[in-house]
Amino acid sequence: MRLTLEEIVQATAGRLAAPAGGTGPPVITGVSTDTRVLRPGDLFVALRGPRANGADFIPEAFRRGAAAALAASAVAAAPGPVVLVTDVLAALAALAHHYRRTLQVTVIGVTGSVGKTTTAAMSAAVLAPAFAVVRTRDDWNAEIGVPLTLLGLESGHQAAVIEMAMRGLGQIADLVTMAQPRIGVVTNVGDTHLELLGSRENIARAKEELVTGLPRGGTAVLNRDDPLVSRMRPAPGVRVLFYGLSPSAEIQAREIAHEQGGVRFLLAAGGETEEVRLQAWGRHNVRNALAAAGVGLAMGLTVRQIAGGLAGYTPPKMRLQPVEAGDLLIINDAYNASPASMEAAFEVLDLVARGRRTVAILGEMRELGHESPRLHRDVGVMLARRRVGVLVAVADGGAQIAEGAVTGGMPPEAIIRLPSVEAAAEEVRGVVRPGDVVLVKGSRALEMERIVSTLVASRAS
Repeated sequence: MRLTLEEIVQATAGRLAAPAGGTGPPVITGVSTDTRVLRPGDLFVALRGPRANGADFIPEAFRRGAAAALAASAVAAAPGPVVLVTDVLAALAALAHHYRRTLQVTVIGVTGSVGKTTTAAMSAAVLAPAFAVVRTRDDWNAEIGVPLTLLGLESGHQAAVIEMAMRGLGQIADLVTMAQPRIGVVTNVGDTHLELLGSRENIARAKEELVTGLPRGGTAVLNRDDPLVSRMRPAPGVRVLFYGLSPSAEIQAREIAHEQGGVRFLLAAGGETEEVRLQAWGRHNVRNALAAAGVGLAMGLTVRQIAGGLAGYTPPKMRLQPVEAGDLLIINDAYNASPASMEAAFEVLDLVARGRRTVAILGEMRELGHESPRLHRDVGVMLARRRVGVLVAVADGGAQIAEGAVTGGMPPEAIIRLPSVEAAAEEVRGVVRPGDVVLVKGSRALEMERIVSTLVASRAS
């Protein structure tokens, strides 16, 4: 990146406040919102957060080598140039949009209720052998992370896989305007964000903003197996590629077989067929791989090239991540939880166990609105049907899952209710037995990976 102060002022509609006797206009070579990782030459973006005001750190940013700062208020005796704007977050978006327009990069937008990160990672794995590709960090998928990702691109990058999350209508549309994706992937529409949008139909409308925002000549990669996704329609002139396990999908998986280290299947598209060996479990991950295959096809790759790229995929941490802990196999799926991802995790637990006793340590699912109690109970019923050996139900959401498990026929004596993650981390050491397969899953806010750490430590001692 190389941006001048004048470009930043114009792109953000800001006003420059510079100290007297400066050494001349600097060139900006990066962007940072955190002084702890700021590099010399960066533009420091002084965002106001829930616990701190970035403007308070402007002097520290200049001490660490910042070339300039972007802020909503003047800073007394600032040792370097400050671009003053009315709204720092809006200015960051405007700057990212300006910079994006200077790059010859194909942006691939990925959205959906579940599977965004995995699909983005698989898409990057597919593209990496043929293109200089980057993808968003796991938590950089909204109004701060997306512009920072765009501002981190360089002229040599050929493809950027960018997750697009939302908490309401219009937010993905804003990200699309900023990032200008040429390819858009929608994985599914689930119950996540019911609390914010009220219905699955509204969630679908929000996700569809990616599809309707694609330009003429672009490609929408849509899940044929999801009714709400398969009904989405882009603007005229946009190609649609449907993927899924349905026979009507253009990109299909055949002869799916689960193995010790993942899943094997035949990838079929455009009259070509290639075997894929994927380091991931579950039919939901087969669908994610098919979505990534759609991205590869949209970028001009052959089915053979796509299969080779998928073979190099490595699962992100805390997403159905296998962890060997002595005589235990732990499935660390603690990154987040929704009804759909719970169902997928139960399938994987069943597949991996191969006759071993199973233990499910489950916490709450958030952002489900007034349907939350029912959806937690439904998850419990699903769990009981899988004949899991032991349920450790954590906190209030876990208790609702336990209610559903009893309704579904799980013996009450096989259920342990604990009030908190801390209590679960302490108690589960006495619950698990040698040879168990243990699933750990819950909302991101619970940080249930602490339970995984406790189990690993107990097996190491």
